[in-house]
Amino acid sequence: MIGDGEAETGPLAASWHSNKFLNPRSDGAVLPILHLNGYKIASPSVLARIGIEELDSLMTGYGHRMILVEGSEPEGMHQQMAAALDEAFGEIRSIQEDARAGGHLHRPRWPMIVLKSPKGWTGPAEVDGRKMAGSWRSHQVPFSDPASNPKHLAILERWLQSYQPRRLFDANGAPRQELLRFVPCAIGAWARTRTRTAACCCGTSCYRTFATMRCRCRNPHTPMRSLPG
Repeated sequence: MIGDGEAETGPLAASWHSNKFLNPRSDGAVLPILHLNGYKIASPSVLARIGIEELDSLMTGYGHRMILVEGSEPEGMHQQMAAALDEAFGEIRSIQEDARAGGHLHRPRWPMIVLKSPKGWTGPAEVDGRKMAGSWRSHQVPFSDPASNPKHLAILERWLQSYQPRRLFDANGAPRQELLRFVPCAIGAWARTRTRTAACCCGTSCYRTFATMRCRCRNPHTPMRSLPG
């Protein structure tokens, strides 16, 4: 995923052409997601200055088929994005299966997703009377002094509480058990801590021995994926 401001930089602007080097018969694939939220640090982004039809033509010229996900209502956007990912993954799989089954080898139009949402989506609408959401002001840090400004601290707290963290984490700050069941055991060492332990699929900490992780919950003798560092 790349932001529309970052997409203006030379290397990233040129990287759209990397699909010309992909061989669907022997290579993997990349699903680019362009996050089109309209603004960079202090002005509209280049890709936000053109319409969707022109953007679609641009991506077609790059060799991609654009799938658009657009809106501002979170629940609807989640469903749109899920459908877009299913569509894109299905198309990639179809391209690869056809090439690997001995079909005619040609350069396909690979799918890509444009995620169009407001800048500062779900953040504070205003701070000190100035528009934040949907504005360049929401780029990176909308305000930087909550430690010394009680008003800003209250805004920050409301903002973070809007994500309902208690639904995700328990009183100790660990992910809730009902969520951990979605974490594959083979990659359960996703939450490495400073003490060189990691949260496993069981929600406990698993002991790190030099280069391997061992899961105590299901099969203590099965090494988990090695952790870097």
